[in-house]
Amino acid sequence: MTNPCDWAPIDRFESLGHYEEFLARITEQVSEGNVRVIPVDPAKGWGSAWDEHWYQCLPSNEIWRLVSPEPPFRGVFKKLDPA
Repeated sequence: MTNPCDWAPIDRFESLGHYEEFLARITEQVSEGNVRVIPVDPAKGWGSAWDEHWYQCLPSNEIWRLVSPEPPFRGVFKKLDPA
C-alpha cells in the first residue's frame, strides 16, 4: 500500500546504492514542496547512535522515519505510529 507521496515501507535497503537512490528521491520531494523534514522527537527516536531523519508527507500528514544503513544493519524507512 502506498501513500500520496508514493512511499512504502522498506524493512532493509538492498544495497548502499538503493539507499542513495531513495534518499535522492525523498530529497527531491522536499525540494518540490510535497514533503518536509521534521525534527526527530528524542522520546520516539532511536537515539544519537543512529543517522535518523523524519519526513512528513504533506498531502497525508503521515510522518515516516528513515534510518540510514550502518552495517550489518541495512537501514529502514517506516511510517511512525500516530501518538
